[in-house]
Amino acid sequence: MGWIVAFSTLIPLGLGILLDHLFGTTPLFVLVFAPFGIIGGTIGVVRIASRRLEALGAPPQAEANPDSPANGEEDGA
Repeated sequence: MGWIVAFSTLIPLGLGILLDHLFGTTPLFVLVFAPFGIIGGTIGVVRIASRRLEALGAPPQAEANPDSPANGEEDGA
């Protein structure tokens, strides 16, 4: 997961540095491409994390019984 964040951030950043160097527009392209890399890395991490959570499965939940009281105690006198 760390490689996805690193590469998806560094590739657009490197492209921005290269274009700034070629056109002499420092830091225009870095500022344009860096947010794309950050957003791409975030999306990649969320996708991987959600797939792994799905693979683990949902934890079992207690079924709600409408006939029983909410606190689990019986009504009685």
